[in-house]
Amino acid sequence: MRKKRKFIEGAFYHVTSRTNDKIKVFENKLGRKNMLMVLQEAKDKFQFELANFCIMPTHIHLLIKPAEGTNLSAIMHWIKVFSAKRWNNINGSSDHMWGQRFYARIISDTQEFDGVMEYIDQNPVKAGHVEKPEDWQASGAYFRAQKLTDFISCSW
Repeated sequence: MRKKRKFIEGAFYHVTSRTNDKIKVFENKLGRKNMLMVLQEAKDKFQFELANFCIMPTHIHLLIKPAEGTNLSAIMHWIKVFSAKRWNNINGSSDHMWGQRFYARIISDTQEFDGVMEYIDQNPVKAGHVEKPEDWQASGAYFRAQKLTDFISCSW
């Protein structure tokens, strides 16, 4: 039996979700662009803050705070369903794009928040995709460097 998720109203969460069998869905710019579009549509549909994010070839990281009365599971369900539909339409398939359930960890204090921000920023650097976090265009580090603050925001 699955462990019931713990949610706290007004909390930030570090959310990760991996593709099925670690398929490199977001390896190319088209895959990452489609995921960015889905995230933007999710922001338009649901109320949440996206403090940071990173779209890696086989997984995503989100630092997200659902608005009061907004359900994190509903947001993630929508993101996963619509990104899979897009991916399947592009590839002419009906495969499962996402693996298991998303993982969500509640951020409890400023030190943990700062650590998660840094962890997400450094993900493409540690994987050897770029030398500096702001060079990875599918990330919050890039958006902050480009001053694209309409997509990412933080009230921490």
